[in-house]
Amino acid sequence: MHIETASRHLLRGQEQEDETAFTDAIYRTNQAFEGSLKEAYRILAERNPERESPYNIEKFFEGNSVFRQRVLAQFTNYRTEWRNPSSHDYQLDFDESEAFLAIVSVAAFACLVLDQITEKISYLQVKTEADTKQIEIQERLTSVEKGDLLNRTTEILREFSHQQPNFNVEGSKRTEAQFAGQLSGFFASVAPDIEVISEYKILAETAAIADFVISDRSSRVLIEIKRARQSIDSGVAQVERYMLLSGIKSAILYFFSDAGGELEIQERNVSNVDGKILILKPLV
Repeated sequence: MHIETASRHLLRGQEQEDETAFTDAIYRTNQAFEGSLKEAYRILAERNPERESPYNIEKFFEGNSVFRQRVLAQFTNYRTEWRNPSSHDYQLDFDESEAFLAIVSVAAFACLVLDQITEKISYLQVKTEADTKQIEIQERLTSVEKGDLLNRTTEILREFSHQQPNFNVEGSKRTEAQFAGQLSGFFASVAPDIEVISEYKILAETAAIADFVISDRSSRVLIEIKRARQSIDSGVAQVERYMLLSGIKSAILYFFSDAGGELEIQERNVSNVDGKILILKPLV
């Protein structure tokens, strides 16, 4: 709503040569920024935003590790370039380019923070559902509890795929963020001893971010998730690069579907790290 209104202000400024419209656009993007932060505060921080000022909410996210790296980068960018200048200097006038960049910046932030909110909601929903069947599921996984982490993870993912019809609304298509949240929630319920890190930044100086890295006391497994229609070869190439950068020797490339069900398992050796990739994809 606020972003659409900001876009209309931008268009008005362009068509009517009204310079004040560009500043109006910035004030609207600020409202979109505040609204996004309130929802993030409600869901991600599990706090009531109605009791807090926008400034306090911004300071909370600035000082606490709640946002993922990509969300935090967009949060910092918008706050530094647009929110703070427009809030502290009421004599500022913004031009057409600045209005356009502000709209792009706040839209990017809103999309990324919505993904993280969606992931959190999916996590909670699946964890709650899996908790009701926790004993039953854990009994089926007993045989792999003492096995190596790669095999244990594979069996957990196979069980998750079988359970998917219980988690999904029939006919709905999930985003990757929803799927990632569901997967994290399932691990939290049936294998609480395994540490699951999502959006794992492999090296500070690279843009490489793995979907998941999971670990126990002795080993780590990298997991990359893709939609079932995506290319296996390009997915394998991506995972091999992440393995090389991270030094992790075991990985799973999981091609997910909305329906779940039985998974086919393929194995690829990665000679340059003496490692192995297991490829999981739907049979149908």
